[in-house]
Amino acid sequence: MKRVGWIDYAKSTGIFLVVLLHTHCTYATTSFLSAFRLPLFFFISGFLFSYRSNPDYKRFAYKRFRQLVVPYLWINLLAYVAWLLVLRHFGNDAGDTVAWHKPLWAIVAGIPPGLVHDIPLWSLLCFFVVEMIYYPLRKKVGHGWLIAVAAWAVSYLNCEYNSEHVSTLPFCLGPAFAALGFYAFGNYVRDNSSRFGFMLRPCLLTLSVSSVSLVALWWHNSAIQFFICDYGSYPLFVLEGIFGIAAMMQVCMYLCEWFGDNGFVRFVSNGTLIICGFHLMMFSLIKGVMWFGFHVDPQMLTCNFERGFMFSVVAFSLCLPVICVVNRHFRFLVGK
Repeated sequence: MKRVGWIDYAKSTGIFLVVLLHTHCTYATTSFLSAFRLPLFFFISGFLFSYRSNPDYKRFAYKRFRQLVVPYLWINLLAYVAWLLVLRHFGNDAGDTVAWHKPLWAIVAGIPPGLVHDIPLWSLLCFFVVEMIYYPLRKKVGHGWLIAVAAWAVSYLNCEYNSEHVSTLPFCLGPAFAALGFYAFGNYVRDNSSRFGFMLRPCLLTLSVSSVSLVALWWHNSAIQFFICDYGSYPLFVLEGIFGIAAMMQVCMYLCEWFGDNGFVRFVSNGTLIICGFHLMMFSLIKGVMWFGFHVDPQMLTCNFERGFMFSVVAFSLCLPVICVVNRHFRFLVGK
């Protein structure tokens, strides 16, 4: 498939926003970014999916297992060892009463809240589960929009009538159905590009309407915690995701139009998985250096937006050499 320039900008910008969100520097920043950053990534994955590139289900499953589940297991193992030996004894995790074996069970069973050592890694397994569900469903049903609506309906009912257990369903099945809706929506937009011209080309009107709508919806909904299936008002959650996706697409199309194909942006785009898996470890590294080296209270590093943003930039920058090292010497970590 021909490389789509705006997608590199969307993935690069999106993964930085993930890093910024996880600083929890202000409630407004956290709640606003939580409205669309994960729907954006699931939408992009659905947009890129095609049966022409993946005609055989078994080969597709093997490829995605290697690209998603293998990194999920390896990076989880590294993060778990770091947590077990060091991180649980210092900082926010000091005195943690979580039994040493519980994160191991969470890794194997795919239970997002149990990944206390590196919670963002749940998304890798969730991507795999979503794609394994979507592939046969799309062939059987034939309509991406119908799968999206059905997935959101199942997700809503699950949250409404199984709220106590939905986040602890195995293999990320709790958040997977909400994610499946955005994945199916992305694939539907790709397959019906003529109907979605207002989204798929730069348009100031689309940017303005989607941005204003996103802010208005966000203002009336609570912060979303995707991994524990806490969506606030479910209709608002879906609409926030859709308008957030549209706004981000427009921003990234303009960036692509202004700056063209950029090597650094492509590099970051290709390394989003590594940044996802390692940025919390970079958080711990920075806080450790600042505390033990300079006696700076770690909480002061992210106590407002300005400091949280700078903290994110430093952590993000530290992930870049990790991408180089992994791609050169430890390719097996990312299933290569």
